[in-house]
Amino acid sequence: MKFNLPRQIVCQEIRGIISREMRKQKMTIPCASRERLKEIAKISKAIEQWSLPKYLVCRKLPYDLGQGIFLRPDAAPILKGQVIAPYAGEVSLVPQNRSDDAAYAFAPLSDIHLKKEEQDFLDEKNSYHPRRLYSLKLDALKKGNFTRFINHSEKPNIVARLLSIPSNPYFIAPASIEVVYIAKKVIRPGEQLLVCYEDGEKSYWGVFDIKPFPMTPQTFQLTSSLRIANMGVE
Repeated sequence: MKFNLPRQIVCQEIRGIISREMRKQKMTIPCASRERLKEIAKISKAIEQWSLPKYLVCRKLPYDLGQGIFLRPDAAPILKGQVIAPYAGEVSLVPQNRSDDAAYAFAPLSDIHLKKEEQDFLDEKNSYHPRRLYSLKLDALKKGNFTRFINHSEKPNIVARLLSIPSNPYFIAPASIEVVYIAKKVIRPGEQLLVCYEDGEKSYWGVFDIKPFPMTPQTFQLTSSLRIANMGVE
């Protein structure tokens, strides 16, 4: 498994389908600003070199909660609006009527129609059906970056935004649509980075009938010795 992927992996065929369907659905995505592009370029380089920026650290959480991402205690605060990283993974098209238990996936675009030759190439396990709809799936199960270890909270300090990446001088490949994690508020040194996996029955938790552990950015704190301190559940 590879978790130093700076950005999503999209094949040429799917890139063309994304552009076509976004035009067809009249879907508009905010364009990443010059400042955001500079941040993404810097963070992408850090991910390639060290798996995550040096001001962040990945630590195992208690209670069998898996891994978590923390801002180092000696780091400067992450400011509201600051880019955390693109959510990276493998992009594919999956039938919308198929049950999906992917634990590390986003579906940023749905109701996609495929031509016969596109279905034959991208969904070879199923016979062609003209009315079958597909969703765009960004899955970090086998390939991704540290963002896959950012846990869920109903009181998050990070938000997932859809951005388009224009042509730029920072050697970032253009993209019609990309999921980017951005700081929702100031993140203090030692705090855990958390994002909301959506609410309701159609969310990840609703599908699995799971009640998530009630974490906030302060539930677990990273000490100066880089150990986890349990500050209690709010």
